[in-house]
Formats: sequence, C-alpha cells, structure tokens
Amino acid sequence: MVKKKKGEKYECEECGLVIVVEEVCGCDDCLVVCCEAPMSKVVKKASAKKKPVAKKPKAKPKAKVKKKAK
Repeated sequence: MVKKKKGEKYECEECGLVIVVEEVCGCDDCLVVCCEAPMSKVVKKASAKKKPVAKKPKAKPKAKVKKKAK
C-alpha cells in the first residue's frame, strides 16, 4: 500500500461513505477499511467548464409623458 496524503478522498463501494484524510499517520502500509472491504481512492473528474449565462439586457426606462393643464 501507499502512504495516504492530506486531502485525499476515499469512498466505500458498499455504502457510499466518503472520508477525507486530515492528518497523515507515519505508517508505511495504511489501509482504510469500511464494510469489511478496502475503500477506494476517489479520482477527481475533469470538471466541465460552465458556460456563461447570457444576461437579459436591461429595459430602458420609459419616458414620462406630462399632460398639459387645461
């Protein structure tokens, strides 16, 4: 096994539990277990770039029409 690094995520394939390594131990051989099975490392997926949302143009203020006094 490989040493765990701070910030790595591991997921249980049985129940879906996800853990994040916050403190690194000094062990050469470290195995994270859940549901009696080793947890697998979560691999970061390439995030899809978000397209910018088109903003609606602001409506121009309507001109006020003054009524003539009689």
